[in-house]
Amino acid sequence: MLPTLPAGFDEAALQQLTAGLSPQQLVWLSGYFYGQATNAGSGVTAALAPALVAAAPAAKPVEKLTILYGSHTGNGKKIAEQAAAAAATRGLTAEVRDMNDYPTRQLAQEQNLLVIVSTHGEGEPPIAAEDLYSFINGPRAPKLPNLRYSVLALGDKSYLHYCQTGKEFDQRLAELGGTRLLDRVDADVAYKAPAAQWVEAVLEKIAGAAAPATPAPTPTLASVVPATLVAPVAEYTHANPWKARILESIQLNGRGSDKETYHLELDLAGAGLHYAPGDALAVVPVNQHPLVEEVLRAARLSDTSPVQVGDESLPLAAALAGRRELTVLTRDVLERYVVLAPHAELHSLLADTARLQPYLYGRDVADLLTEFPSDQLTAQALADTLRPLPTRAYSIASSLLAHPEEVHLTVGAVRYEAFGRRKHGVCSSFLADRVAVGDEVRVFVEHNEYFKLPQAAGTDVIMIGAGTGIAPFRAFVEERVELGATGRNWLLFGNPHFTTDFLYQAEWQQHLKRGGLARLDVAFSRDQAEKVYVQDRLLENSRDVFGWLENGAQLYVCGDKNRLGGAVQTALTQVVQKEAGFSVEEAAAYVKNLKKQRRYLEDVY
Repeated sequence: MLPTLPAGFDEAALQQLTAGLSPQQLVWLSGYFYGQATNAGSGVTAALAPALVAAAPAAKPVEKLTILYGSHTGNGKKIAEQAAAAAATRGLTAEVRDMNDYPTRQLAQEQNLLVIVSTHGEGEPPIAAEDLYSFINGPRAPKLPNLRYSVLALGDKSYLHYCQTGKEFDQRLAELGGTRLLDRVDADVAYKAPAAQWVEAVLEKIAGAAAPATPAPTPTLASVVPATLVAPVAEYTHANPWKARILESIQLNGRGSDKETYHLELDLAGAGLHYAPGDALAVVPVNQHPLVEEVLRAARLSDTSPVQVGDESLPLAAALAGRRELTVLTRDVLERYVVLAPHAELHSLLADTARLQPYLYGRDVADLLTEFPSDQLTAQALADTLRPLPTRAYSIASSLLAHPEEVHLTVGAVRYEAFGRRKHGVCSSFLADRVAVGDEVRVFVEHNEYFKLPQAAGTDVIMIGAGTGIAPFRAFVEERVELGATGRNWLLFGNPHFTTDFLYQAEWQQHLKRGGLARLDVAFSRDQAEKVYVQDRLLENSRDVFGWLENGAQLYVCGDKNRLGGAVQTALTQVVQKEAGFSVEEAAAYVKNLKKQRRYLEDVY
């Protein structure tokens, strides 16, 4: 008996939709839809189009394409995979490789190479890229006369050595004899648009040289599946954020604390947003009105002067409030501003890196305009000189399993005196002072592929956090409790005072009581004459720390990069040296190998 077609379908329509498909493609579609039917009937999504492209027989590639990524959060991997999917539509077969696992000897055989690499900290390669970086800069680096390459450098302009690792990869590959397919592209925190443009341009260059002049079009799901079956999935981004209502805002510190830490709960009902412990929530902030007024006074410009920002015409005050970075100064802003304000001292600062970093630290746009006034500054010139207002990302402090359709944050309000003025962190003060329960904030999820719980439920985890660095570990423990994970959880937490700064104290005590935490060690640095930090607790418990690591535990660190990240690594190296009887060099290699294995993971800022 022939199967009956569902309502809304007819055989002629199906034949038209599948006309021109090969037998392999028809078999693939048959298997795919069967799988959909037996897996809760979930709809087809556009994200599956690359899978069909890969299944379809493409034009035979003329040359090999390798896409290498070295990333700290996983953004590089996403771009690499998108580039590989785009390459397939051009008849190119691309091999995507993590620099962490890439055999360096293979570099000499590469023909077409795309390098996607981020910069970690102040100009350092991410741990995944360290070996390849050392190899190409070492005595064993091969000559590469047959290599054609291009580099996409990921970075953050708020750091002085912006995209440094990508710049060094680009320069070194050229020195070894490689030929640039395309000039290096440097992408700031808003990397998606420049990354997509780079992928398009560099693949066009490769395909134009390697592929047949008129490649046969390759069908995708979009061309063979009825539009009514394709389930649209909203993607929330900086340009299209979700408006999340604030459900709760609680100050966590006790009276008399020098810190001001807030626990915020936001409503995700209806958003369809998904996150995992270790991810971050990006918040679109708004500059404080008093700061906008200070900038306008220093610039001697009217708040109502019209300016063009992208496709919009806005009053200058509105553009400064919601579209331009005012609280942080970066080198690129100074480089643009010096054209309008050619002060000798400003030129001198830009020429002297040693002086520039101290100058930038703690100063904002109002400081710059006051110290170096310009007669050439117009409203539009100011808008063009300043950088776009970036989002601020906060480690998510909740598990979706424990709090369905909610997301929680732990935010420390940033306030300080500098250069004669009271200053505030743009987003932390926005969340602390200018929004209340019932108000909406614009948000989207930033996934962090590497700062994740172990896949094996029986793996032990050691979590080290200070201050608001406690946030992801609240999510970690909630998630493992909900999943019934059998691995032990050990938390080491530090802050100044026990009575006022023990964030989520009641929750941790409940987890200890119920078994969600196997161990809890705290370091309240100001509660005794001699300061005690979490790294000191590591050293005090060196035997147990090393024992857990030798048993396969994963170790996580979250908090201030300068005060916590380096100190923990130093202490951990000392732990290994003592307990394993290693030399300093051997202990450092052990710790580095933990990072290479992604068993020592950091979310530091």
